[in-house]
Amino acid sequence: MIWKRVKAIAAWLHLWVGLVTGIVVVIVGATGCVLVFEDELFDLFHHNLVHVKETGPSRPVSQLLLTAQQAVGKSKSITDIRINEEGDSYVFSATKVNEHKDINLSYFSQFKYRTDIYVNPYTGKVLGAIDIRYEFFNVVEQLHRQLLLVKPIGSVIVGTCVLLFLLMMITGFMLWLPKNYRQLKKNLSVKWGAKWKRVNYDLHNSLGFYALPIAIIIAVTGLTWSFKWWEKGIYQMLGSAKPVQLVRKAPALTVAGTTANHLDAIISDIQQQVKGNYKTIGLSLPEKGEATIMSFVYLKNRTDGWRNLSYYYYDSRTGKKFDQLEHNQKPLGLKWRNSNKDIHTGRIYGLGTQILAFIASLVCTSLPITGFMIWLGKRRKPEMRGKAAAKKEVQLS
Repeated sequence: MIWKRVKAIAAWLHLWVGLVTGIVVVIVGATGCVLVFEDELFDLFHHNLVHVKETGPSRPVSQLLLTAQQAVGKSKSITDIRINEEGDSYVFSATKVNEHKDINLSYFSQFKYRTDIYVNPYTGKVLGAIDIRYEFFNVVEQLHRQLLLVKPIGSVIVGTCVLLFLLMMITGFMLWLPKNYRQLKKNLSVKWGAKWKRVNYDLHNSLGFYALPIAIIIAVTGLTWSFKWWEKGIYQMLGSAKPVQLVRKAPALTVAGTTANHLDAIISDIQQQVKGNYKTIGLSLPEKGEATIMSFVYLKNRTDGWRNLSYYYYDSRTGKKFDQLEHNQKPLGLKWRNSNKDIHTGRIYGLGTQILAFIASLVCTSLPITGFMIWLGKRRKPEMRGKAAAKKEVQLS
């Protein structure tokens, strides 16, 4: 009796929460399918920008930086550099966030400019530039994360809908639970030869069950970008009291620093430390009045299953390293946070987990649609019965 009442409440929640959040879940699920293979698709469509032919030693990054700065123009400033592995171009990014008064509800209003310049490191030739604000995969990602709205609004809407979708998955599982073995067989399969209503119901019922574990992982990791309290909660579950502060300030100098450009020496030092075993070296250049050059290094090998990411901090005035946080020194919480996107997209263990994430996202996209069709079919039944009864009454009279 109690279980019947619980299932009735679960059914009510499952229905109405699904109707309220359905459109957002479909958008997030469909865009998620694209983002699972974002890197592969970007490389495919921008092959001439991403990949280059090795024609000798790479040129100094300081020289390539000047070339990229000339290409982007005096009105913009290069803020970040990505040094990729051999055979790939280097990427120089110019990003500036708009002032608060210039930002409206649209995501596109958040940036004054956001441009990536692709440079061949062997020839120094500029291969092309992309305005990241309007680049297809970035637009898909912002639609996925915040519905193309400004982050404080869009990410909360998406996060709330995903939280409610988690509730739907729990209530859906409760409704799926079979009474006996015979019903279990029905719940695990699709009766393809039946009428479309039955096929639709079976698809909703069985595919939802199969996708459930992966869909929960995707939802749990996705909520990290919407809610700080959720991110902090996972950190605490993994033994960290709070997120690790990655921004470090260069110490005060006891002697005056030089005006020399230490960028090439810094990059050479990083490359020696990681012995050339990297996929990407990223550098954030200091803003006016600051001295810290922060670098992250994404290493090729996964020693413990997590994304192998290390951080190095240099003083731009002297070229000296003043701090570092290597992968093996990181707490478990930060290892998870660095790997969160790879877990979310299924990239964590390669193509196999990507395919699983893609299928789960596709199923999640279909669930609000098949669920709506079930609800619509049930609503039409009383109407059809009423019409049939009225027709019979007319015939009798």
